[in-house]
Amino acid sequence: MLHNFQAAYTLADSLYGVTATESDFEDIALDGWERIGNKHTRLYRYVGDVVNGKLELPCNVADGIIESVHVPIPDSQRTHTTSNWEDISNLWTESFIDFQKVNEDPYWTRGKYVKYDEGNGVLYFSHDYKRVMVVYHGVLMDEDSQLPLLNDKELRAVATYVAYICLYKEGIRKRDANIIKLAKDVQQEWLKLCNAARIPEHLSQNDMDRILDVKVRYDRKQYGKSLKPIL
Repeated sequence: MLHNFQAAYTLADSLYGVTATESDFEDIALDGWERIGNKHTRLYRYVGDVVNGKLELPCNVADGIIESVHVPIPDSQRTHTTSNWEDISNLWTESFIDFQKVNEDPYWTRGKYVKYDEGNGVLYFSHDYKRVMVVYHGVLMDEDSQLPLLNDKELRAVATYVAYICLYKEGIRKRDANIIKLAKDVQQEWLKLCNAARIPEHLSQNDMDRILDVKVRYDRKQYGKSLKPIL
């Protein structure tokens, strides 16, 4: 189950009594999320027009992972050196093949692949194409807040990271050694939860046992390392 990013704010308040402004919370929580490194993604399809050779990508493109870029033109070739038009029979053949693939593969999209360059969230083209379709891996985000969704372990880890940073900042501001020491204790809890959150949820304890068989001696196994919540 994936939770709204804002749920980490409520959890941080419930577990540690920590409050922060909305902007501070988002900055700190996103930093913690990035440190965990997990990104829940799925395939998206985005359609847009190229303007002045540029097409801006959506903000949820995961690490620039783009599967394909198409334009809605049949991928046929000219067969005569004296004509600028594709062979009609070739066009019919390509259209028939495209029709057969409609429900076959989520990576496939009808049309012709086009060349592009990518940089800073923008695709660059040599022509101003219309209705360019981009198939990409995008981070799952909440529709309202446009912030990433978190699973159970990530939610707890992010909330603890927010508590650690807020307590540490408060200790520095007040020059209070006791608060700084408390922040250090919360930091250790954050490191443990971060390590647990990095283990994919689909790995069972049996899978972890087999992984540990490969990594360490039998007498050095640490069972329950994935720290899965028991429901």
